[in-house]
Amino acid sequence: MALNDSLQEGQRMECECELKPEETEVLSSIFRFILKHGKCPTVEELRLSLKRSDEEIIRAFDELEKKGDFLLRKKGTQEIVSIYPVSLTSTEHQVFLEDGTRLFAMCAVDALGMPIMFNKNVRVVSRCEECKSEMVFEIKNEEIMFMSHPDATICSPRRQVYPAAETCCPFVNFFCSRKHADEWIARNSGLINNINPIVSVQQGFPKIKACWKRYGEMLGFR
Repeated sequence: MALNDSLQEGQRMECECELKPEETEVLSSIFRFILKHGKCPTVEELRLSLKRSDEEIIRAFDELEKKGDFLLRKKGTQEIVSIYPVSLTSTEHQVFLEDGTRLFAMCAVDALGMPIMFNKNVRVVSRCEECKSEMVFEIKNEEIMFMSHPDATICSPRRQVYPAAETCCPFVNFFCSRKHADEWIARNSGLINNINPIVSVQQGFPKIKACWKRYGEMLGFR
């Protein structure tokens, strides 16, 4: 991608939104727990690790949820279902760390951005949205070292409506070829009428990398 409007706007909050120190601390602590345990911490676990009260932690949750899609909770609870870019429920986009830990990305762009954000070597396993064939990407030292489908592409909505986790991410997917992306869009034009130009993974990765590198730096992972 010479990255399209969707990435520039849809990922804007990861790159630019300013957080208060206590919000950054909670956000970073949640990610570190996920990287270590493969699951999200509870409020109690955060209280014990951060030495903060439940009220302070929940207040940080509230602010993170207000500021976009940093964090999304199950309605009426403190259970986190997604914390951008990680989904705590299964998706098509699996991200395997070198230690074998499996995480789920919220969308195709997030799957490619997570290794940059966390400064980790990963194996991304996903599927073509059209033919459902498995697609694999190996990212090491911030570069794509292997692609099972050299002509892989990504398409996404031009504009997102919050919460993007529910309204945008389900439509940001990989395709094994431009042909399959065109075929899927042609059949789903009524579902998505503001689709961005289709972009190749190789073309788009530099801007994905720049965006997620800033997010990782903000949270202390780089």
